[in-house]
Amino acid sequence: MPQSSKPPQIVIVGAGTAGLNLATRLSRRLGQAGKAEITLVDENLSHMWKPSLHEFAAGTKGFDEEISLLEHSHRNEYNFRLGRFTGIDREKRLVELQAVNDPSNRPLAPKRALPYDILVLAIGSRSNDFRTPGVAENCMMLDTPAQAKRLQAELLNLFLRFQTGALGTAEKLELTIIGAGATGVELAAELREAAGQFARNGIHKVRRPDAVTIRLIEAAPRVLSALPETISAKVARHLRELHIDVMTGARVARIEPGSVALADGTTLSSNLTVWAAGVRAPEVIGQLDGFETGSLGRLKVRPTLQTFADESIYALGDCADCAWPAKETSLPPRAQVATQQAEFMERQIVAQVAGKPLRDFSYADHGSLVAISNEGAVGSLMGKAIGTITIEGWLARRAYRSLHFLHRKSVLGPWRATMGSLLGGASSRIRPKLKLH
Repeated sequence: MPQSSKPPQIVIVGAGTAGLNLATRLSRRLGQAGKAEITLVDENLSHMWKPSLHEFAAGTKGFDEEISLLEHSHRNEYNFRLGRFTGIDREKRLVELQAVNDPSNRPLAPKRALPYDILVLAIGSRSNDFRTPGVAENCMMLDTPAQAKRLQAELLNLFLRFQTGALGTAEKLELTIIGAGATGVELAAELREAAGQFARNGIHKVRRPDAVTIRLIEAAPRVLSALPETISAKVARHLRELHIDVMTGARVARIEPGSVALADGTTLSSNLTVWAAGVRAPEVIGQLDGFETGSLGRLKVRPTLQTFADESIYALGDCADCAWPAKETSLPPRAQVATQQAEFMERQIVAQVAGKPLRDFSYADHGSLVAISNEGAVGSLMGKAIGTITIEGWLARRAYRSLHFLHRKSVLGPWRATMGSLLGGASSRIRPKLKLH
């Protein structure tokens, strides 16, 4: 970079898996040494690890495990700015932010623009409704912490209405999830766990085995169609054991208030419908002038993770379309990719600030894990030494939890992550296993 009397301003937009990880790393490496000014932008005040959103939404994971971005930025000595990303003025090198209001529509943060020397876009992904009629009006999504909190509140209120008779003469509850990818499968299993906890905590009407129907609808021939068939078959078996109705090869034609209409003419009643049928880049990506987009509407990036439009602007995580030469395709929008790219970007930006050559990103696929109950999971582990092995049950669940711990370790530090894990394990033995308020 050109030498300047002022340290470069590095702005990271998005406090998800990639963004918060990168902001933490750069703050420790550059910010605290006075070699750069680090700013993290997000429209939320807290961070949840996205692969755990289904647990927060079902109420089986307490919101005390959120990470406050205000507290985290203070502790790690970087700037946090509340705002919703709307665009880039590349000529003036400004990030444009829309105003953010509270639930009562009162302003929390005004419309403004932040200067940058290096800009990193890590704004994640959003649910892809494939232009299916009625999705926006009648479905809940699970892309952000705010949506997870809303789904948890709706779920609790639905069970309360069923218990008190506010639903009238309804004999059972019907919960429908559209999309049997990882999010849909994990949410379905978690909702079954939540229903059991409701039954043990005062919602007596759901003690009957048939009181809560959980339905998982998938257009593809099998669940988890992006993963190996061996994993798909094992997960399908576990879902049946949890009494979850799995409908594969079923395409949704439209969503209506209280029902789901399939392409074959079948109409299914539904008290609560969640759309989890794939993801795409946020709409704002398509509104950026001069940027090239690729699969799922994501920003196309060079192997260095720089955008083709501007070498001072990077993209990573779910919003980036990065080539995967080994598979002759693009990298999938997965937390594993985002984590590896954040680790790489730390070294990349440190090199850029120091005026050293940039390197190309190389992805290592370590397999996939899918949680299907409080103590169960199914997945595959990959590595040069072990090849590919399939694991399930207690071992797979421990491996799944270790991924969350490693994420918390990277953003909180080893000591705080370890103490949080130990204290969280202890408190889980005495606190309710379901959020009931």
